[in-house]
Amino acid sequence: MQLMIRDDVVARTKELARSWDLDLLLRTYTFIPRKILRNAVREFGTQLGGNLLDVGCGSQQYRQYLHCDQYFGIEWSADKRPPVVADVTQIPFCDRAFDSALCTEVLEHLPEPGHCLEEIHRVVKPGGSVFFTVPMTVHTHSEPYDFYRYTEYGLRYLLKKHGFEITTLRRLGGVVSVMASRGINLACEAASDRLDKGALRRLRHLLLLPFSAGGSLALYGLSRLMDGIEQRDAIGWAAMCRRVGN
Repeated sequence: MQLMIRDDVVARTKELARSWDLDLLLRTYTFIPRKILRNAVREFGTQLGGNLLDVGCGSQQYRQYLHCDQYFGIEWSADKRPPVVADVTQIPFCDRAFDSALCTEVLEHLPEPGHCLEEIHRVVKPGGSVFFTVPMTVHTHSEPYDFYRYTEYGLRYLLKKHGFEITTLRRLGGVVSVMASRGINLACEAASDRLDKGALRRLRHLLLLPFSAGGSLALYGLSRLMDGIEQRDAIGWAAMCRRVGN
């Protein structure tokens, strides 16, 4: 009986960890924007089927949320062990090879994002589904390859210009998410820098975990209640698109 109860508790704990994406709490101080982004991929990933291309796939962190028949991922660096190492502005696949595509948090890292969009348009079949996400209010990252932030109107213009019809546009986060994620990240990084100079430098992540995890969970819950009050700010944007044209 005790074994059954323990197994049930373990199973429920794992299910809670999966639903809340608690693994993100252990890896980063930016839980809130990463959680919001993963929620979007989890929701819209069900609309991406057939042969799918993950453009700028990194470590393929979203692969498990995609309902495709066959997955292909490309990334410029071999460090993250992508299926294909390639430049996203020169995609090494033939025309109309894919039924759908995913491109999350990539366009801001390209000095000429239009070249990437042209390539995605080329390799996706007419009528195919493509899901994009871009940041609007996040800290500088992956320096020096961090060039742009996008408003709703900038993203609409860019996608339309390169042959994508937006079927759904989703604001990711809001003013509470922006302020909370920025505050937690800045505070933890500042504290980490101080600890890094002392005897506790090897324990700095563990020491900061209660603050970063507890604060992130509490403020994430608050953001879900209050992000919709103010519509002029966002962490980023998500766009489900249809590839148009020949």
